[in-house]
Amino acid sequence: MTFKKNLHWFLYPLFLLSCARQTAPTGGPKDTIPPHLIKAIPPKGQTNFRDNKLELLFDEAIAVNNPKEQIIITPDINKEYDATAKKNRVIVSLKKKLKDSTTYSFNFRDAVQDITEKNSAVNLKIAVSTGTYIDSLVIAGRAVDPVTNKELKDITIALYQSDTFNIFKHKPVYFTKSDQKGNYTLENLKPGYYKIYAIDDKNRNLVADSKSELYGFLSDSIYLTKNLKGTSIPLIKLDSRTLKLTNSRPYNTYYNIKLSKSLTRYKLTAPGEIIISSFGDDPANIKVYNTFNTKDSVAVKLHGLDSIANTIDTTLYIKFSERQVKPEAFNSKSDGFRVIINKGTIHGRILFNKPLLDIRYDSILYRVDTLNTITFSRENFQWDSLHNTLTIHKAFDKKIFVKPEQSKEQKAQQAKRKATPDIKSQAKKNINNELYFGKGAFVSIELDSTKQSSEQLKPLALEETGIIFTEIKTNQPNYIVQLLDKSFKIVQSSSNNQKSAFEDLSPGEYQIRLIIDINNDGKWTPGNFYKKEEPEPIRFYRNEKGNPFINLKANWEVGPLLITYP
Repeated sequence: MTFKKNLHWFLYPLFLLSCARQTAPTGGPKDTIPPHLIKAIPPKGQTNFRDNKLELLFDEAIAVNNPKEQIIITPDINKEYDATAKKNRVIVSLKKKLKDSTTYSFNFRDAVQDITEKNSAVNLKIAVSTGTYIDSLVIAGRAVDPVTNKELKDITIALYQSDTFNIFKHKPVYFTKSDQKGNYTLENLKPGYYKIYAIDDKNRNLVADSKSELYGFLSDSIYLTKNLKGTSIPLIKLDSRTLKLTNSRPYNTYYNIKLSKSLTRYKLTAPGEIIISSFGDDPANIKVYNTFNTKDSVAVKLHGLDSIANTIDTTLYIKFSERQVKPEAFNSKSDGFRVIINKGTIHGRILFNKPLLDIRYDSILYRVDTLNTITFSRENFQWDSLHNTLTIHKAFDKKIFVKPEQSKEQKAQQAKRKATPDIKSQAKKNINNELYFGKGAFVSIELDSTKQSSEQLKPLALEETGIIFTEIKTNQPNYIVQLLDKSFKIVQSSSNNQKSAFEDLSPGEYQIRLIIDINNDGKWTPGNFYKKEEPEPIRFYRNEKGNPFINLKANWEVGPLLITYP
């Protein structure tokens, strides 16, 4: 009885807490209207600003969302400010005095939200000046991945003016971030020379990390005297760190060399030794296999090259482990085999996890049916020793796929067999369009061999494929036209041809990419910040509606599709 009698004393505090808690009202239509700015102190465009705070008044109760990340103040003041909300007001308190005769821009992005549905105030920006006028020039454009032509959101776009500025070491003074569609605007800029760059600043330190972050830049300075729009910045992931040897040691049955970053190619040499090696799990690792004539250490010279033409030249002393260990299993994987009837070709690749020692060509067959078999020989194979990749290309007589017309007797016998099937013949495997690899067709450098395997390949007739025609208009002497599938894998390519025909295509979605091959090396070059070289220009085909995808159906011809540069 005593507890029940005094229960109300426990309930009163809970009641008071529930009354004090600020919550969204229940019931009624969902609030979709963002907060609206009623008044700013100081007002937008205030000059001779000397105060240490800004106060914004809204038409409803608001909250502040992650202000140190959402609010961008330029020139940068190193986040030396606090932003708080009280009912329908936001107060930004500055912790240090602003520079004289300088225009400061406060971009609140998604920092100010209503407390009901978290609607953010739209385009909330305040510019004030500690001098007698407001700088008003603008640079605007788009952040984009040049390889895929996709817009990049939440990218930091920044400016600098010093010739000694390094985007991998120094923080910018002027910066903003791209929106959901990759668009950016740098506002309230004063006239002068600027360098512009962009980083996907994942660690939020305003410095580019080339190991893990996308970055991009324009090599030429911008002389800003009027508003500049349409300034696109291509961002790439390109490791600009120094190329170094980080580790080398015996591992399992091979010797592993590890570098600080990926290589594009390398060479290993040692007097009197035949060295067999390949890239390991990635191009930053090299596996050297034990083919040496001695058990002592051998001095091996390594020359390597990375994607921005940095080189490494060093000597390693390679010695293999004397422990008896079981070699890694020898694996292979076929990739992209296609049989084109009207061209009479078989083409595809096989990927291995070890270098090859031997190929037994007579163990590789393409069985069209029980009567017709296509064989292979040495000239049909091309070996990429760095990547352990075997490319197979075979031309054959396409008449092999032309079935002779059956006589009436043959048709009758065939109908009879279908009506009364032979149980014994049913038990036999029906060989039809089979790429066959016999047991031991491939032997690795460690003398283990592949198992028997086969793969069904559906030959493509002319009426089952399509053609895409392209036309290029440019004054550039060297360029590459690439046909891509929807995952951006290169299907076919053509160099320096104003008009191209991409034939024997399976039905599906494609894209066309034009690369301006400035250095004429036959591939896209991603540039080099230290040499002030931008990535080579890329253009994608887009139709009149701006759609880059080409929907190709069987027995269709599409085009010519025009790409113009510039």
